[in-house]
Amino acid sequence: RPFWSSNARVRRHPACLEEGSYVDGGLRWGMQAAQAILYVRFVAVSDPDRWIVNNQCIIGIDHTATVLSILNMGPDSGSITKTVHIVRDGRVAWNTSDEYIAFVRWEPAFGRYRPIAGPLFMIPVRDGKVVWDRTDAPNIRNGDPVSKAMAGLFALLPSARAAR
Repeated sequence: RPFWSSNARVRRHPACLEEGSYVDGGLRWGMQAAQAILYVRFVAVSDPDRWIVNNQCIIGIDHTATVLSILNMGPDSGSITKTVHIVRDGRVAWNTSDEYIAFVRWEPAFGRYRPIAGPLFMIPVRDGKVVWDRTDAPNIRNGDPVSKAMAGLFALLPSARAAR
């Protein structure tokens, strides 16, 4: 009987992380950790998929979103397109047509945005008004129009405070 032998390199990744635990470091931390704060409307949702991030496997869902407004956070804000992709960790999707103020970071490993601290800094917007249950932004209240909330967040940026 012939004996077959082959040498193949197989790179294995550990089991995929479906969703981690998140720590709310406060709004000041969130504004520093986010590379962009976007007001978005989700227009399409993919099936859960595997993504490799920092040499770890995660399960996530790619959401296509229309950018309705961008909080000007510096020179990189100009490179944000009208349509972006935001990957949510886990197998639970946000709904198409849902709107959020999203605190996000660019993930170069797969060329999409991810929310910072999971869902903690995804602020729902319903009928043009924010669902705001945080207590660390005295100038933003639950039910404020999204434009007032975005202006309130802008006022909290270090660059805006320094300009006063």
